[in-house]
Amino acid sequence: MKSRPRRLGALAVFLLLLCSLAHSPGQASSASAYFTAVNDQLMPLNDETMPFYSNGVLYVSGRLFEGGELGVSYSRHPSLGLATLYMHGSTLDLRFDLAGQVAYDKEGNFYSGYAIERGGMVFFPLRLVCQYFNLSWSYCETDIIPLIRVKNDNVILSDTNFIYAAATLMNDRYSEYERSQSSRPPVTPGPGGTDAELPIQAAEGQKVYLLFDGSGALEILPALGDVQATFLLSAEQMENGDLLRALAAGGHAAALRVLGETPEAAEEEILLAREAMWRAACVRLELVWYGGEAALAELWEEQGCLPVHFTLDASGEQASGLLRSIGRHREDVAVYLGDSGCVGMLPELLSGLKEGSYRLSAWRLTA
Repeated sequence: MKSRPRRLGALAVFLLLLCSLAHSPGQASSASAYFTAVNDQLMPLNDETMPFYSNGVLYVSGRLFEGGELGVSYSRHPSLGLATLYMHGSTLDLRFDLAGQVAYDKEGNFYSGYAIERGGMVFFPLRLVCQYFNLSWSYCETDIIPLIRVKNDNVILSDTNFIYAAATLMNDRYSEYERSQSSRPPVTPGPGGTDAELPIQAAEGQKVYLLFDGSGALEILPALGDVQATFLLSAEQMENGDLLRALAAGGHAAALRVLGETPEAAEEEILLAREAMWRAACVRLELVWYGGEAALAELWEEQGCLPVHFTLDASGEQASGLLRSIGRHREDVAVYLGDSGCVGMLPELLSGLKEGSYRLSAWRLTA
């Protein structure tokens, strides 16, 4: 019982020592790279630990559950095609049928979500895992790349203090990661390729989600043709019934751009937007986009909403450069294109994505 104060004291000394170190922020070269942490431990930065989004769901590596720090362990059963997460000293376990893409527990209860195997490592849907095992998680911006942090009741440092304490280690690990990426052999361009260092060709089943600011929707919609996209609208913009009906008719998704900085203000926006969407187009509000620092994950869950994130901020970028950026990703990519200023480059962008066999989709609550 007396070890916790000594541990806190040691951490305080550690933080004071770090205060004397000059922090030199880095610049991320890959928007799809993320740090991961388990409680107060920064994980290695490599392909086996790298989170990714698929169908709007955030997936994390089974490596996060191998040390037992979270009280949840990971086991693999290749002969059965199963990956299992189970809690120590408890009857809780969550079983993932990799081939059948289903999740269930030992009581036979099924859950909405499935695991994905990549490069021999199993990645799990973070939200489902945290809900089932009563864990929490956070998405935080750092000076280098974003941080995904999974926590239980043993966590000590706040996200802000953890990022500050781990700043030097983050810089070192990201530098190593960049060197490892640059040492990979380049991909030979396809026929006729000149400037691009790799072909603009989708991985198997790879999706691209195009996100636009709702203020330019009426100019953007004609340029999309049969392509379905996602539009970020404020609660005020959702009062435009004609716009909501146009989006619904084209199969597009509308996400609420939450501006409120408190749970109370954000909840009020959600309720107003939900009422407006149903009144105008009989469509239920399912998506939210939030750019603030406050942790509102519980609110999104309570309201049955899925938070939308973008992998690439391509507002103002040319089609050729954006196609090369997308081509560097081998997982689903969400691209924010801004307002109506992107209309001129859309034909070239859409043509290139279709030629590369990418699946263009609006963001959905369910796959």
